[in-house]
Amino acid sequence: MQVILHRKWLGETIMLKNTIAAAVSVLLISGASAAAISAANVEQQGSAYTVKVGDTATSTVPTSATTSTTTTTAEPTTEPTTLRTYYIKFLDFDGKLITTLPVEEGDPINYDAVDIKSLHKHIDVNTEQAFSSWDIKPDFADSDYTIRALSKTAVITLKSTPTKSRYFSTKGNVSLKGLDVVIKLFVQTPKKDKNGNYITEESTINVSESCTAKPSALSEAFAKGDKATISVYPIGDQKALCSFDIVCYRDLGDVNEDGSINSADASKVLNIYAGMAASQNPFVSDKMLKLSDVNMDGQLDSHDASLILKYYAEASINPNFFDWEDLMDYSFLNTK
Repeated sequence: MQVILHRKWLGETIMLKNTIAAAVSVLLISGASAAAISAANVEQQGSAYTVKVGDTATSTVPTSATTSTTTTTAEPTTEPTTLRTYYIKFLDFDGKLITTLPVEEGDPINYDAVDIKSLHKHIDVNTEQAFSSWDIKPDFADSDYTIRALSKTAVITLKSTPTKSRYFSTKGNVSLKGLDVVIKLFVQTPKKDKNGNYITEESTINVSESCTAKPSALSEAFAKGDKATISVYPIGDQKALCSFDIVCYRDLGDVNEDGSINSADASKVLNIYAGMAASQNPFVSDKMLKLSDVNMDGQLDSHDASLILKYYAEASINPNFFDWEDLMDYSFLNTK
């Protein structure tokens, strides 16, 4: 009986132990699950964390310390800023001072303030000099500068005077045919040669056709007689380049004085010549002789009549025909 009871107690004891072990296992499993769930309930709030375990919340402050930054602002100064003043010197062609301009740093240089008109001058009758450019031309004042003027020099040269000095009418203008006038221009450039001298560029311009004669109209030139002195001026200049004498053989060949030279004049010359041949002492006025003697040999004859007809024919067909010198050589005549 005791044995049986003991076994029953032992069996119950074993069963009880097994029951307790199972319960403990359940508790251990439940505790692990709770720990896992608690870990999942960690929430980040700002820079701290809140850990919830069951119904209890625990706040944790991060280990890093909070650093505050202080910005220092410089106080504005009330003192005015002083700009540097630079001095710009301007020199003439010979290196002499024209003027000095004080210019504040960064300001533009006013070249119009320099009197370049004073650089214009006549070196002599045929040589004129004027301003061309500056050797350097900075726009703004960023240092002291010395700026020199560069020149352009014009030398006018008369190579030959007009060739026409004899006229046969007071109609038309003075001819400057044969006049040869050139201007040599010398312009300094900012470039320098190996000796430090400014390099000069040269050019030649023929200005013969732009020259003018005074007086220019033959009617004005011969208003007081058959001789006149003509002056030649380069265009825009008030100084005469040269002068020459001209003479007028008025209305040569216009024997009947009707304003034109034609066959009627030749016929009249022949009639006068015939009358002179028939008479030992015919009367011929000085004016008649002057108008009829077209070859200017001092005689009135058939040669003059023939030349008048030739003049008339040439003037009728040749638009470039000008006067008697296109037909005759009067180089033997003296215009003085």
